[in-house]
Amino acid sequence: MRNPETWKLGKIPSFHPSILPSFLVLTLLTGCTLASPFNQLVAINEPTPTATVVKTLQPTFTATPVPTDTPTISPTPTLTAITTDTPTLTPTRTPRPTRTPTVTPTGTPAPPTNTPPPTPTPIPTMPFRLAELYTQPTEANILSIMTAVQGGDNAWIPGFRLVGIDPNGIVTRSEPSADRAIGNTPPGGVVKSGNIKFEPQPRAVYIAGVWNFYLENGEGQPVSETFTIDMNVENRVWYFFRFQPN
Repeated sequence: MRNPETWKLGKIPSFHPSILPSFLVLTLLTGCTLASPFNQLVAINEPTPTATVVKTLQPTFTATPVPTDTPTISPTPTLTAITTDTPTLTPTRTPRPTRTPTVTPTGTPAPPTNTPPPTPTPIPTMPFRLAELYTQPTEANILSIMTAVQGGDNAWIPGFRLVGIDPNGIVTRSEPSADRAIGNTPPGGVVKSGNIKFEPQPRAVYIAGVWNFYLENGEGQPVSETFTIDMNVENRVWYFFRFQPN
């Protein structure tokens, strides 16, 4: 170690010959200038090296990840398409083309024929007709028919008989018609008057079945068309006939 006294001004320190070159190089590097004529030397204090404190790095705590359960991924079920039966197409028959009918030429139409005149309404062959037939329910046990023979002005016409044929074929003729009213129908909603009373014998028997009636003149000739009536014991009614000339 150098003696601090050596660095005092006016004294040149003595150097060992072996360190002189090193000193010269150091002088050049540090830029120190020696006083001419080397009677003065500028002393340079070399800095005392300071020890550098190197801090030891603390190890950084590295967090160890906690293992987590890895979820098991279930495979997504694949939908399997159900094969449906494909309908079998039934072949349709192609209709055959229809033949166009050949038009047959028609002959010349015959000339129109004369239209016959309308047939005239036949004139009634019988001089009298049944102009009215009226019925009304009754509970009577006898068959009694009031009959009127009248002209167009409702005048009474005498001399005619009502003829009735029962289901057994028995014929009953009334008394000749009078020139006036001789009786009325039983009491009820409607009362009819007549100039003939038809009451077959025996009167106490109501003969049911199909009857045939017509009007005849004094000579016993029919003067009206025959008409039929079906008489029912369960549904008894009384009758009224009116005859008028055609």
